[in-house]
Formats: sequence, C-alpha cells, structure tokens
Amino acid sequence: MKKKKNKRLWSGEFKLKVVMDIIKNELSYSEAARKYNLYLSSGTLNDTLPGRWVYQYKMHGKERFFQTPKDYRKKPIREFQKMSKEVSEDLELKVKHLEMELEYTKKLIALVQKNTQLTKKNIKS
Repeated sequence: MKKKKNKRLWSGEFKLKVVMDIIKNELSYSEAARKYNLYLSSGTLNDTLPGRWVYQYKMHGKERFFQTPKDYRKKPIREFQKMSKEVSEDLELKVKHLEMELEYTKKLIALVQKNTQLTKKNIKS
C-alpha cells in the first residue's frame, strides 16, 4: 500500500498575511517561517517559502495568491507594472535636482581647490 503524500496548501489570505508582516515589520524569512510555523515534513524550518511568496508578491501583486496554478500558467510571460505618470514625473524631477546638485558640488570643489592653490602660492611668496 502506497503512502499518501501529505501536501500542505496555504490559502491566499494566509500567504498575503505572511508577506505583509514581512514587509511591514521587516522580518527575516527565518523569523516569518518560525512565527507562522512553516516547517518541512522533515521538521526543518522552511524559510525559503516566505521568500518565494515575497518574490511573487513583488513580481505579480497580491492577485497571484488567489489564482490557481492553472490560471497563472496561461500567462507565462511576466508583465512588469508600468509606472504611473505621476511617479515617472516625480522621478524625472528628482534626477534633474540631483544633476544640479552634482554640478554645484563639482564647481564648489573646483573653487576650493583653486583657493587652496592661491593660498599656497601666497604663503610661498
């Protein structure tokens, strides 16, 4: 007689709860596995499972937890989320600001170096 495989399945709500706890409370995967009692049948801690769930959440969003494998295998191509126009404009503004800061810093360094050289010349004279 064959032994029946004991496969544990977690609900989408449970996976989402674990992922949100990891993100909000900055838990390590091991801490989350201990907290939510995620152990392998051998009795060892399964800290790769929460990591896999966080990865899925970041790549596909919370909807992935509520799909069946059959559903998400239909679309094997990963679709990356597009930035909203506001986020894109905000990032462009930040880049321009940082570029201006960099130019200012370069000019300031050049002035300080020039001033240092002039001071050294005046001291020698």
